[in-house]
Amino acid sequence: MGLENIPMGVAIKALDGKMLTSSVPYLYDIASGATLHKLPFMRMGYNSAVATTRETIWSAGGDYVFPTAEMGMEVVSGDNTQDIGTVIKGDETGDSVVSDAGGTTTTLVDADVDFTGATAVAAGDCVILDPHGTPSFGFVTTVAAHVLTVERGFSGGVTGALKPYAVVDKSPYTGAQAVGIQYLDGDYVEHEEIVVLNGTTPVATVNDDMFRINYFYVIAAGSDGVATGNLTVRHLSDTPVYSHISTTYARSRSLIYTIPADKTLYLTSLTVGASTPAAANFQTVRASLMANMEPELQVYSGSVLHYIAEVLVTNDTVDLTLELPVKVPEKIDMLLKAKGIPDFAGGVAAVARGWLED
Repeated sequence: MGLENIPMGVAIKALDGKMLTSSVPYLYDIASGATLHKLPFMRMGYNSAVATTRETIWSAGGDYVFPTAEMGMEVVSGDNTQDIGTVIKGDETGDSVVSDAGGTTTTLVDADVDFTGATAVAAGDCVILDPHGTPSFGFVTTVAAHVLTVERGFSGGVTGALKPYAVVDKSPYTGAQAVGIQYLDGDYVEHEEIVVLNGTTPVATVNDDMFRINYFYVIAAGSDGVATGNLTVRHLSDTPVYSHISTTYARSRSLIYTIPADKTLYLTSLTVGASTPAAANFQTVRASLMANMEPELQVYSGSVLHYIAEVLVTNDTVDLTLELPVKVPEKIDMLLKAKGIPDFAGGVAAVARGWLED
């Protein structure tokens, strides 16, 4: 079929060097993985107490402050009874225990370790691979003396062969036990580290090149499946906080994101909801998606934050569809801020959607 004969509304794509056509909306193809070098993007934010001072929409509340340099950070919980991880085999910090070469995408083998003895590994325990290098994880289904089998394979499809590892016991504590931190270094290159929690005792990251925290989530937990206390990633001197998971949740809710190196973000929609349930009359909040980018020229603007989308919400939810997607280049910081006018005092929740492209 020649290009001149393709009907209107049909997308043309390439996959594995072959031209493809599709009659579904383009964003559906991105979501399904049918397009090359494009990944779906979604960021959710929530702030329970927005008033007439402008605040960032993240669950920690207040206005967010970006790190000014690469650094090591620490992770801590507000609860000292259940947000604790117990490593029963391997080593989560020192890379001192490495699996054998025989591991596969669903197994970890270590002839030097008896997984059935001395606090035996059990089904449901979490196996963390290379926790501060290129982390992956899986959940144990079957235990043999020197072989662990994990349900549905290790994350990312990696193998359990020749990897530093740690096994976190699911049974002793009911809350969050291990968390993942997806971050950018000072060159805006993507990395990740997995940290095993120790309640209210801060656990320092092994990596010391953290510059932007893009995602923070629970990867292993006890029977509750969520954090028992508020979890924070913070400066080694305790403040400021750089990411936050609220108690009873398992992921950060912060509409704060920095575009990694060699990627471009295309924003297609912004949804904002705001409520003042105790107010005698309707109140309004002004929600502004901002970036350190001049929006017309799409160039870095340093410490100057420009508006790239904005809505007014009056005890309602507003869906803003960006018919012309907003292009946000690499290494740009983006965050949603909100301010009550004139007397708003309540919660604001928001979701931004689009896609990331190499």
